[in-house]
Order: sequence, then structure tokens, then C-alpha cells
Amino acid sequence: MPRTTRRLILGSILGTPFVARAQGAWRPSRPIRLVVPFAPGGLTDILARAVADRLTPVFGQPMVVENRAGAGGNLAAEAVARAAPDGHALLVATQGIIAINKAMFARLSYDPDEDFTAIAMLAQQPNLLVVSPRALPDVTTLAELIAKAKATPGGMPYGSNGVGSFTHLSMELLRASAGLEMTHVPYRGSAPLLTDMVAGTIPVAFDGLATSAPQVGPGGALRAIAVTSARRFRAMPDVPAVAETLEGFDASPWYGIFAQSKLEAPVLAALEAGFRQVLDSPEWAALLEQRQADAMPQGREALAPLMARERRVWRDAVARSGARAD
Repeated sequence: MPRTTRRLILGSILGTPFVARAQGAWRPSRPIRLVVPFAPGGLTDILARAVADRLTPVFGQPMVVENRAGAGGNLAAEAVARAAPDGHALLVATQGIIAINKAMFARLSYDPDEDFTAIAMLAQQPNLLVVSPRALPDVTTLAELIAKAKATPGGMPYGSNGVGSFTHLSMELLRASAGLEMTHVPYRGSAPLLTDMVAGTIPVAFDGLATSAPQVGPGGALRAIAVTSARRFRAMPDVPAVAETLEGFDASPWYGIFAQSKLEAPVLAALEAGFRQVLDSPEWAALLEQRQADAMPQGREALAPLMARERRVWRDAVARSGARAD
């Protein structure tokens, strides 16, 4: 039997073409930095450390989480954008870095459209649309909220975690979708916002699942009337999605892995394959269930149109809100 034929048969048995194995996939030559744009302890950091632990044996090099908080994620993005384009520095990013900051900040030291490409999506977790029973005792559905807001002289007030925050822009998206006039009342984070909502000072807001979920449910101080994911969230099946009333609405925070767009194709392919090995596993699915998060589409071909949609939606929301950051 000719040597070439024997090689092709062997490659078929192993499940991978022999030529691909002979050429060899890219492998890191030193530890990979996984740069997180927030302080330790939040969901972004938790997911980053979980995937780093699982990828260390896959790549044969340590994957080291590096927290670089500040400037709305721009410090972390800049660090990765300026690193050598060799696959040893990756960014954990959210909508803020990839889809929002270009419209929010007058000047950036990086270009999120040109400098980064999506490798994998770790998870997404919907926010909740919550109302204060003290302020809106008769509002139990989104349709009722919309009707009440339209009947409120001067516009119903709503709270957020701050000017330009994801919860602020999510309400701008809802307001535009429903044709509402509303008044923004920004807070410095969820804790003071939820305190005023429980007291009835603020009638409605979007808020993160982790902070607002303990306040809702039977006998809770707040009432959840919708989730921001495109469909109902499996952990809260009785809470409708906003999209059931406002078709096409989808405003769930996501957490993704981004590489420099200048990386060579073999490096990008090896990184994508390594992440998919972990993210497509039953173990990762169990972790997401434990953290009340959902999986997202994988593969760079699927992520490209998703990122294009996210940039368009959130930059439009920034323009409508008038929010700017220095």
C-alpha cells in the first residue's frame, strides 16, 4: 500500500485528516493572559476564571486571569489591543466594550470594530424589568405598564444604575420600541435604586438578575413583569419575555472572548477550537445552570452577524439617550 494511502486511512480512523495533523495546530508558547475589565467577584470574573481553569490543560499552558477595571472597560481593551498579536492576550468583553463605548466616549485608544474579533461566547444572563407594587399596585404585565406610562403626564420616571449604563440603555430601547415618553432617574448602582423602588419612590427599572431576583416572587418587595432575553428564561419560566409584547426586543448582557483581529488564521482557529471544546461540554452547561445563565451561539461565523446587530442596536440606544462619557 502506498505511504500516502496509509496516511489518509490513519487520518480517517483518528477522525481528523492526516494533512491537518501533520501540519500541526497552533499552540501557545507561554501563558495566555485573559484580561477581565472588572474587579474580581462579579459574574464576568467568575466565568473567566472557570473557563481559564478548564482551558489550561487544553492548551498546555496556564491561562492567567488579569483584572483591569476602570474607564468602562477601556483599560482592559486597550491593554489587549496594544499587546503583541500572537494569541497570548485575550479580552473578556461585554456589550459595553464592543457595542457601546464607541458611541459613548468621545475618544478611544482602540477601535472595537477594527481591533477585535469574537472567538467565543461564555454566557448570557437576562436582566429583569421590575416594578414597585407601592408605586404601581395594579401593574402586573408589560402591556399594563406601557398603558400606564402613556397615561402619565410628563412621562413616567424610571431608574437605572447610572447614565449610560446597560440598564439605562435597555430602557431607552424599550421606550423607543413602545413609543413612550419617560424620565430617567440615574443612581449609583443597584442598591440605592432598589431601596427607592421598594419604598415606592421609583416605579420601574431594569436591573440585573443577581441583585433584583431576591426582591421578587410571592410576597416580594418588587414585582418582575418581564425578562430581557429573546425568550423566557428557564430559571423563571413564569415571567414573560419583553419580546412577547414588543417583538424583536432582546437586551440581555453577554460575556464573550475576543482576540485581536490581526491574529493569523491558524491562531484564531486554534483558539476557537480550544474554547469550543470547553464551552460545548456538559460540565460548562452545568456551571451555567448553577449561575443562572444561558449558553450562546458559538463559532466565529455565527458570532459575526450577532456582533453587527449588537453594535447597531446599542449605538442607536446611546444616540437616543444623549449619554456621553469623557
